[in-house]
Amino acid sequence: PVFMKGVNWIPADFFPTRIKDDKYRYLLESCKNANMNMIRVWGGGIYEPDVFYDICDELGILVWQDFMYACALYPGDSLFMRNAEIEAKEQVKRLRNHPSLALWCGNNEVKNGWDDWGWKGQYKPNQLAEIEGNMHKLFDDLLPNVVKEWSSETPYISTSPLWGWGHDESCTEGDAHYWGVWWGELPFEMWEEKTGRFMAEYGFQSYPEWNTITSYAPENELIVNSASLKNHQKHSRGVQIINKAMLRYFSEPKDLKEYVYYSQLAQAYGVGWAIETHRRQLPHCMGTLFWQLNDCWPVASWSSIDYYGRWKALQYEAKRKYEPVIITTKPLQKEGLPICIVSDLLSISMITSFISGKIS
Repeated sequence: PVFMKGVNWIPADFFPTRIKDDKYRYLLESCKNANMNMIRVWGGGIYEPDVFYDICDELGILVWQDFMYACALYPGDSLFMRNAEIEAKEQVKRLRNHPSLALWCGNNEVKNGWDDWGWKGQYKPNQLAEIEGNMHKLFDDLLPNVVKEWSSETPYISTSPLWGWGHDESCTEGDAHYWGVWWGELPFEMWEEKTGRFMAEYGFQSYPEWNTITSYAPENELIVNSASLKNHQKHSRGVQIINKAMLRYFSEPKDLKEYVYYSQLAQAYGVGWAIETHRRQLPHCMGTLFWQLNDCWPVASWSSIDYYGRWKALQYEAKRKYEPVIITTKPLQKEGLPICIVSDLLSISMITSFISGKIS
């Protein structure tokens, strides 16, 4: 049993041919330097080139690999299914010999969308049956059979998450995408109540480093609600949600530069709190992959490293929270403050040696 400490990966540029090998290496070495041991290749992106997996092999970073299906419904006709089979075989055969390949996943949030996002209300009963049949053929039949035939030792799961974050089962079965914090605008304290068996997605936004902002916003638009900053904000309620967290956990910034800095502090504090909580609940929880490592353009987003490779506060905080040994506290109880040591090391002597080295 190995506790997975890591992050989600999206394409590193809107135009994939612009991504050079040194950018892959820099971003993946940033994962390694932040004590991460797993990266999830998100199903809404691309199958990354060989160099990505070669570097993961070299650095000892395990890869959770989604098939490229995400947040949508897909056809089930014979032509589409044949196309899907050819693509799946090509990718499985290409990647199967990489020691970093840990898991194949059928899709990102297709079951979640079908169950929870109101999609079903758009269709008639006969159409519902057809669509559900198409999902079954693709994710429960075709893809697992391809993995079984061409990479039989690699595990396969049909969908991520198994249950949406509004279901009680999301904390007890399969992996979880918990978005009550951020989308639901709930406080960071909710991490304590909503830890699933494997936390495959969760996160909080911040603005990129100041020099990144000034690269796309002219001086007369260095205002939170200017056209330039709105156009580089990935979420319609992003400013509102960040403001809410800032005022709850920090204070009101005096200008945009301070606002940007506070947004990063809030992100680091919130996601860091989640990481501690997930690690503290081992073995109920055996992995935590926050959303997300990188950006495909210079933007305010959930990333811990901005488009130009500048580490945000979250990346530094992740490095601390993902150390082999952390000291963490549970919420204050009537009888006192519970203090926990969480360790990935194999013996008490190794833990003692690690802590002694930190103190010295």
